[in-house]
Amino acid sequence: MPALIYSVFAIPGGELTVVCDLRQLGDRGEQEYGAVVAATYRGLADAMDRLDEAARPRRADLGSVAGAIAGYLDQDLTALDAVSVRQQGGPFQQQTWTAMRTISPGTIDSYGGLARRAGRPRAARAVGTACSSNLVALFVPCHRVVAANGIGGYGYGLDVKRALLAHEDADPDQPR
Repeated sequence: MPALIYSVFAIPGGELTVVCDLRQLGDRGEQEYGAVVAATYRGLADAMDRLDEAARPRRADLGSVAGAIAGYLDQDLTALDAVSVRQQGGPFQQQTWTAMRTISPGTIDSYGGLARRAGRPRAARAVGTACSSNLVALFVPCHRVVAANGIGGYGYGLDVKRALLAHEDADPDQPR
């Protein structure tokens, strides 16, 4: 298993703890950042409860991931698109998370709309489950998914969801 490293970032709505894997390259000891494996507003303890027990991250600069977050905070709202993510889930969860990454910053989609994007138009509730299981919030932007009749819920709290949508100039009340 690759080593895990993390860093904490101040973002709209609070602090975001981001955990990445770190891979050894070749025999000279060089390292590269792998995928983001967790991103949580609840601090590292919450992320650790949901990661493999054998994984114990250490704090470090996340290089290009940190650069992407800085870009996002400086209004380059697509900067996070190039960041590789990895999380475990079933086939429909994977399809939903992939579809979620196609929701452009500044826009929103409903649970039903995201179900259609993911190829299962009647699976709005399953989309909600995929959103609540999303370990890499911000990078897989579940904050851009709203209920048909309003903003809906958010695992990290509605204040965080509203702050992220405001940062992206998205209106959660726009027609869906």
